[in-house]
Amino acid sequence: STVVNTTSDRTISVVDTVGEAAWLAESGAYQPVDTAFSQTSLSAFKASTLMLISEELLVDSVFNLTEFVSQIFGRRLGELEEAAMIAGSGSGQPTGAVEGAQTGHTLATINTWTADDLLDFQYSLKRQYRRNGSFIFNDASIKDIRKLQDANDHWIWQPSMRDGEPDRLLGNPIYSSYDMAVPSDDPSSKCGLFGDFRMAYYIADRGGTSFQRLNELYAVSAGAVGFRAYRRVDGKVVLPEAMKVLLNAAS
Repeated sequence: STVVNTTSDRTISVVDTVGEAAWLAESGAYQPVDTAFSQTSLSAFKASTLMLISEELLVDSVFNLTEFVSQIFGRRLGELEEAAMIAGSGSGQPTGAVEGAQTGHTLATINTWTADDLLDFQYSLKRQYRRNGSFIFNDASIKDIRKLQDANDHWIWQPSMRDGEPDRLLGNPIYSSYDMAVPSDDPSSKCGLFGDFRMAYYIADRGGTSFQRLNELYAVSAGAVGFRAYRRVDGKVVLPEAMKVLLNAAS
């Protein structure tokens, strides 16, 4: 996704329709074809976490507890943000990609993956976005997708040949997220994403992560030292046609 650092709410122009070019005869008159814009605001929702550590553990620990807590907080906040960026409601949290993406394809049979479904899903996205597109599925879905073969018994899954590079599905990178639904969750569930995330989804980062040690607050009541951290972020789809969502069949 595209990440923008902000100090206040940021208004982003959302492209609803791009418009088209046209052939023009010699000396012909230009005909205006406007691109339709709407406006959306990237705000800042507060993701927070708190941990209490006993005074005894702080004294007796043989390793750096403050560094350990910061790592734990990083994982907690990261998991919370990922859940919101995938499927957040937009109420008290960012709006997830599945809420802003357009429907690209619906599985032909409920709870069933086929290579044809994945091809139809891939080609539901316009070419200019498809060439830089990436897939996101739940791990459980990826396990089933990895078993699929084409008509010549070739695996449609392509494992990465280099460290640090993603595996590929039908030539495009594929990533996993536990926050993406799986088809067995319920009929018509949103079980896959495919799109050019850098163009389609914007994340507003309001000032990075704040980390604080609270030495006195819990000293009397709990005999402990508190640690807290928070981040302020938002996320929204800003170019809906650059991202598609895959639906489970209704029945």
